[in-house]
Amino acid sequence: MCDYLNIAADSVAGPLNLPGEYGYLLIGLILGLLLGWIFGRQRPKAFGDVGGIMPPSVVHEASGSKPAGVSLVVNGKTVEVAPDIMEEIQYLIMQGKKIEAIKRLRDATGLNLSAAKSVVESLEKVIH
Repeated sequence: MCDYLNIAADSVAGPLNLPGEYGYLLIGLILGLLLGWIFGRQRPKAFGDVGGIMPPSVVHEASGSKPAGVSLVVNGKTVEVAPDIMEEIQYLIMQGKKIEAIKRLRDATGLNLSAAKSVVESLEKVIH
């Protein structure tokens, strides 16, 4: 096997007028790039029901941490949003259910329609 590797290294380095040791380097480089390309194209298996998106509650249960509540400042007014409500709103946004997310935020905080829409659109930009 070592003879075949020496022949391969010499045949790679020979036409380029390089020493034989560089043949090993070139073979390793080519193999590394090929393997990186192959494994870089593979994607993990999808979780959840919408394009690989897992509900936030599942993610937090798996990691053992729970997010803190969020304080929103809207039109000079500070509004507290509970962690569970924030998770639900983020999940709705990830599913593409922007209107439901706006409704849920309005129900939870009492914000008017334009303020809730602005908050959800801002979250949408951050999430996507």
